[in-house]
Amino acid sequence: MLNVCYLLLGIAAFLLILYFFFELHYFFRALLCLISGRFFKKRCHILDETTIKGVCLSNDVDSLLDHMNNARYVRELDFAKIDFYERTGLYSKLVAKGGSLFAGATTIRYRRFIKIFTKYRITTQVIYWDNQNIFIEHRFITNRSFVNAIALCRIRLVNVDADEFMKDMMLNLPKQVADVEPARKQKPTMPPELEKWMESNQISSLRLREMDKIENSVEVCNV
Repeated sequence: MLNVCYLLLGIAAFLLILYFFFELHYFFRALLCLISGRFFKKRCHILDETTIKGVCLSNDVDSLLDHMNNARYVRELDFAKIDFYERTGLYSKLVAKGGSLFAGATTIRYRRFIKIFTKYRITTQVIYWDNQNIFIEHRFITNRSFVNAIALCRIRLVNVDADEFMKDMMLNLPKQVADVEPARKQKPTMPPELEKWMESNQISSLRLREMDKIENSVEVCNV
């Protein structure tokens, strides 16, 4: 009996150490999204809108303890992306082509609080792409279809031409979604808000590069 108690204490201590050094809740949620998207949800066309559901719990709230912390919104986008990648086959096809991806930029606009214990859903949809990036729009929606927050994400593809990759994704469809109308095999028109956001990102990049040049010149002078 004593040995069993020591074993249980050891397991509890191990889990506590893991939780201290790693956010186990995050990795567990990510694993659940991957499994459900790959094995239990239907496959989707690359231009389809996918949805995951969530609820604002006590560990999601901010210092006022009554609504979702602003940082949690961006964190929840990871789970929406995992679900989208698995259901559309985007990630597996990208890896098969020797490519990878990372988040190049994200912007979010908050419209109304998501109160504690409120159910919500996050929609994910590709809205545009160029030869390097795929642009995704996420929406946080509560009851009565109210959009509480909206986010734009720029996903940068590595070692793969994004435009050619998306053309292949739309033409070589899996059997589950092969029967789609011709309009859904064409590139969407760039939304005006995305155009302005891309312009803002370019201005920011140019400004930071100029700052880097100044700092490098100062370092050379100090040597």
